[in-house]
Amino acid sequence: MYKALIAKIIPNSGFQRYLYNTGWMFAEKILRLIGGLFIGAYVARYLGPSNYGLLNYAISLTSIFSVLATLGLDTLVVIALIKDEGNRDKILGTSLFLRLVASAVVILILFVIVRVSHQEASAGLLIYIIGCSAFFESFGVIDYLFQSKVMAKYAVWSQMIALVIISVIRIILVNVHASLEWFAVTYVVDFAVLAIGLVSFYSGHIDSVLKWKFDFHMGKKFLTDCWPIVTASLAVTIYLRVSQIMIKWMLGDEANGMYSVAIRLCEMWNFIPVAMCASLFPAILNAKKVSEELYLSRLQLLYDAMVIISIGIALPMTFLSGFIVRFLFGEAFGEASNILVLYIWSSVFVFLGVANGKWIISENLQIFRMMSLIVSAFINIVLNYILIKAIGLNGAAISSLVAFAFAGYFCFLFTKKTRKMFMSMTLSFNPIRMVSFFKKIQTL
Repeated sequence: MYKALIAKIIPNSGFQRYLYNTGWMFAEKILRLIGGLFIGAYVARYLGPSNYGLLNYAISLTSIFSVLATLGLDTLVVIALIKDEGNRDKILGTSLFLRLVASAVVILILFVIVRVSHQEASAGLLIYIIGCSAFFESFGVIDYLFQSKVMAKYAVWSQMIALVIISVIRIILVNVHASLEWFAVTYVVDFAVLAIGLVSFYSGHIDSVLKWKFDFHMGKKFLTDCWPIVTASLAVTIYLRVSQIMIKWMLGDEANGMYSVAIRLCEMWNFIPVAMCASLFPAILNAKKVSEELYLSRLQLLYDAMVIISIGIALPMTFLSGFIVRFLFGEAFGEASNILVLYIWSSVFVFLGVANGKWIISENLQIFRMMSLIVSAFINIVLNYILIKAIGLNGAAISSLVAFAFAGYFCFLFTKKTRKMFMSMTLSFNPIRMVSFFKKIQTL
């Protein structure tokens, strides 16, 4: 039925394949959204604002350094696999080795940071535990292959299995009144189960992982090409997570718990641009082989979709924020609704940022991306310091909104090479273009 519906809406058989692949990715993300949201709310109610804030502080601090373990290889490896599938075993083996080594370095860095920063004992333990998930996350390189071959269903099945197992474990932990540390352990178990699933599906449907090989020259090239992406990823993680860290330091764990709830309700939608871009961008890249006009038209269509979907999410979330927060998380987290009203509009720029991030890599503009994200992180830190002091949690939401807007949209105005993308994104805000969106899809 799903295939028939796509065939009716989109006549192009090649594009149907990409949308079918996207459907698999959406199915998993929607289940993760529903399960994660309600299970997350269930856990948050049990932990309360203070403990929930402390847990999210540990996650935020860990994520800033854990991004180094990915080495920014995702898009690079996908592109390499599309262009040179014959070297699949070398590409995957090399990227896995690099990520495992980077994971070990990250775990060591976290250990040192906890020691030298004199973190409170409970926070330090949470950071140690969650940091270990970087090792299992390294096996995500298998997902790169599934993306390149438009075979998302195998990654989706792995993620669904992990979601079900972790959801059950967290429900049990709440009912046995487990301590906070056990909830941190579930983040490690989540990645471990996912890694086992990916390896199993790869071995069963592609080939044995034992055939993977490390290639020194390929590894050197990956490291040469990835450093701007790693720096950009680090910058984006800082401006995504620095607010929670600064709120913890300036306002305490309870305030951080409120802010974390608002962020969770906003970030739960971020799977949409990630899934769409991961699945559809190979089609956009392939269009460039046909003609520049087709390439740009598909890219414009992607921007149109990002704006339409993000605004379609932000409007109802704005008006229903109070009801949503109190229904899911309870009166104890009621203050989060005011933050949500402001923060949800950053989704528009997050959606655009995911889309233009793919374009930047395909056009080899990683240095531009790196510099724009560094500036965005700096903007967020400075504004947080000023506005959190002045107006509290709403100041942190405003700071993040400004930083997202610069990184995902306004920075493209400042260089000649990127200005055409700024114009394309601006065109996507045209109400007339939004109305004719579905007619444009059928032309592809």
